[in-house]
Formats: sequence, C-alpha cells, structure tokens
Amino acid sequence: MRYLFLIIACFYTLNAQALVTPWSSSIPKNSKFKANEDMRGRVEFWKKIYSEVSENAGLFHDPDFPEFTFGEVNWEYIQNDKSLTASEKRKKIDALINYERIRIAAKHKIKDPRRLRLQTGLKERMQKALFLSGQYLPMMEEVFRKKGLPIELSRLPFVESSFNVYAQSKVGASGLWQIMPFVARPEGYIKSYYDKRNHPYYATLLAANMLEDNYRALKKWPLAISAYNHGLGGIKKMVRVSQSSYLPDLIGSEDRTKSWGFASENFYACFLAVLEVEKEAKSLFGDDLLKAKPLPMNRVVTAKAVSKKEALKYFDGSLAMLQKYNPHLNMSLLRKNKMIPSGVPLILPKKASTKLFRTASL
Repeated sequence: MRYLFLIIACFYTLNAQALVTPWSSSIPKNSKFKANEDMRGRVEFWKKIYSEVSENAGLFHDPDFPEFTFGEVNWEYIQNDKSLTASEKRKKIDALINYERIRIAAKHKIKDPRRLRLQTGLKERMQKALFLSGQYLPMMEEVFRKKGLPIELSRLPFVESSFNVYAQSKVGASGLWQIMPFVARPEGYIKSYYDKRNHPYYATLLAANMLEDNYRALKKWPLAISAYNHGLGGIKKMVRVSQSSYLPDLIGSEDRTKSWGFASENFYACFLAVLEVEKEAKSLFGDDLLKAKPLPMNRVVTAKAVSKKEALKYFDGSLAMLQKYNPHLNMSLLRKNKMIPSGVPLILPKKASTKLFRTASL
C-alpha cells in the first residue's frame, strides 16, 4: 500500500484540503457484463493477476488457455536488495525467471520451456488505478450515459492505462484510453500545444464514439469491446474467417489471423475481470481503501492569447496544479512561453473570466 500513500501525499501537497474519500463502486448490480461458462476460467486468471499477484511476481501459464497455470515466481527479494544496481537487479531477475521456467517445464513434462508464458502481477497497479479513477469516473460515466451506452464501458482505462493520464505505449498510443495517433489526428486532437488524447474529457468522448461505432457494426458488446483493442476491421475479418460472432469461438479459432494475438484474445476477459475486482475491491484490498474525489472540471477554451501568469491564478500560482488538471498540454512549450495561444482547451478548477475564456463546446 506504500504506493497509494505516495499518491495520496501528492494530493495533500497540491491542495491543503484532503481530496480523498472512502471507496465505493457505481457499477450497476444488474450489469449485463458477466462472464459465462466459456469465459469464466480466463476471467478468473485475470482477476487473480489484478488482485492477488504482486508486481514483483508472476504466474507461468499456457498462452492459449491462461487458466492453466503451472507455478509462480517471486523476485521481490531481489527488487528490495539495496546493494544491487538497477542493471544487476534486472540480470538476477531474468536469471531467476529463466531458471524457474526450465524447472517448472521439467516438473510438468513440458518439452519446450518457451511454451510457458509469464504474466507479471498487477495488484499494486490496480490499487493505484482504483484510487486515481475517482478523479474521472463520474465525468466518464456521464459521457457514456448521455450517449445511451453502458457506464461499465468507462472501466476500460483500468485495462488500457491503469487510469494513468500520462500513459504512453511503445506503438504510440496515449492517455487514459490509449488512443492511437492515426485515430486522433483526423479529429483534430493533436496540435503543437496540446494532445487531446491526454485530455480526460475529450479522450473519453472519442473512445465512446469508437465503442458506439463498433457496437453498431458488430451488434455484440464482447466483439465491440475487443474491437477497441484489435480494430473494427480486424474483428470483422476474424468473424468472417471463423464464421462465428461468438467471442470464445474467435479466441479458440485455428483460422485466427496473425495479428490476433494474446492481447486481443484476452482484452474482453481483462475487462470483465476488472469489473469484478472493482465490485469486490473492499474485500480484496481492505475496508480502508480510498479513492480520489472527482476533479472539478470547468472546461474552457482560451478566447485569445492568455498570459501564463494570468492562467496560473486559477491554480494558486502552481504550475504543477495546472499540469495535474491539464495533462494534455505540451508542458515544454508552456514552460518556455509566456503566453498561451488562442483556441487552447483548458480545464480550470473554478469559474473562469469570460473575457479570457469561452465555454468549451460539447
């Protein structure tokens, strides 16, 4: 829980008032998103990864059937060894994992140890994500509610980014919803001064539109949600090749496409798992579990060029607080320049001057 304490400490630093509240979940009790018999084993595997297995440990499992696990390896004692450099720790951890892979493969009479896949635990990351989600979920639920979409979809950032607004993938996806540049650019999301993929509201709006389009095309939520990860065209191709619109058939298909890999196969199962973890969070992580209070989000656009000094008045003069509310801004440009150009979207914690800002559309 030390990671949570660090996050909470940051909240106290940014504002003297405590910005935390006891944990509660708003997932509907009659949620339509539940694992059926064909998905239950896969979901249970991910539920364990999200709620039981430490980030300094992992489970060896069958890559095609994750519910078949063969053993756990734990390297926390290496990670906590202060006498080792980061490079030395990495080498020792890799050696331990390789040793355990070979040992466990021999124990279970698996000819090729490489057949065993290691999934690192996500327990601490999930705890942090539960805390951080409190800042954004009320706003996100409202976006989905207004579009007539299930509010459970707002939990996909648990899977995509662990509710880290600064999350960046190796392939260029960014923000809470891990939106790719080729999706965002046609929408005018990426400019020199800002990247709306990291704007909590605009990213959620674009993600909701994508999920709505997926569902309209595929008619089934398991497919529509999988398409968020794999792409709508990719799922359509899998449905055509497999001659089935039932997700477990696609997962086990011998005719799967090359791009239909482990992440795509398990995306919907991860989504179902995090829903269950959220609903059971107190029993899994303790009754003292906390979450951040919702961030006040007064969405505006600069009506003209605004001085940085003037903008900082809305954040008690704190550049760190401005960045906290506006993770979409190019901070390197903001630090260099004295003026914020006209037309830049901002999130303010309080009511803004109509001379400097106009209310954001949508």
